[in-house]
Amino acid sequence: MWAMTTPSFRSDRGAGILVLGLLAACGSADVDTAAEVADGDARGSLQFRLPLLETHLFELVVGVDHDPVDHSDGPMAEALLCTAYDGRPFPACYDEHRGSDYILEGAFDTMDAGSATILAAAGGTVIDLADGNYDRCHKASDGVDCDGNPGDPNYVIVAHEGGWQTKYWHMQNGSVAVAVGDDVACGDPLGKVGSSGYSSQPHLHFQLEDEEGVAIDPYAGEYSQAETWWVEQRASSQLPVDRCEE
Repeated sequence: MWAMTTPSFRSDRGAGILVLGLLAACGSADVDTAAEVADGDARGSLQFRLPLLETHLFELVVGVDHDPVDHSDGPMAEALLCTAYDGRPFPACYDEHRGSDYILEGAFDTMDAGSATILAAAGGTVIDLADGNYDRCHKASDGVDCDGNPGDPNYVIVAHEGGWQTKYWHMQNGSVAVAVGDDVACGDPLGKVGSSGYSSQPHLHFQLEDEEGVAIDPYAGEYSQAETWWVEQRASSQLPVDRCEE
């Protein structure tokens, strides 16, 4: 199953979709694959921890697409064409995906049992958020079904030094733990994983953008950039470390 959204909706909502039983989320901002964008002085000392507390609840990660060709208007088979930071194809990514999706194991059962805590990946200031939106959106034959509710996500956006922003999408209703203007430290709780907005299963869509709104893949690799944004990036089969910069 493949659900598409318009570019404006994908940009504003950080849309999530289910593809052949695997969930991912999209945004419409461009990914610049030039290594110099994310290396050197432009990024300063900014580094990220894994933005999740209960790491045992996450294994599957669907990442950023570095294939420059937009296949989204083609048939489903073409829409799965992508290149992850290390060259892996779908399901490590999918066409035009602009963030990293961390899929909650156990889906709604785990969410209902308390879900997982979303943490600030680095210190910064909360500049935008939304809460109070329906959080049980799920897959449907034609995309995503929010049971008659508006498909608006709960989210938090944090601004960091150098104009960088991190976006945390699809949070659980009523879970946002910060307010606009709050200064947060690395590892501070922001909310809980949910399935609000255009999302077919509980997950966190984590997206890094520069001050121009260009999405950057935090993972280092042959198809992204030479230097990782994570405090420690491990093998592709493992999550980044869950500790802040020392």
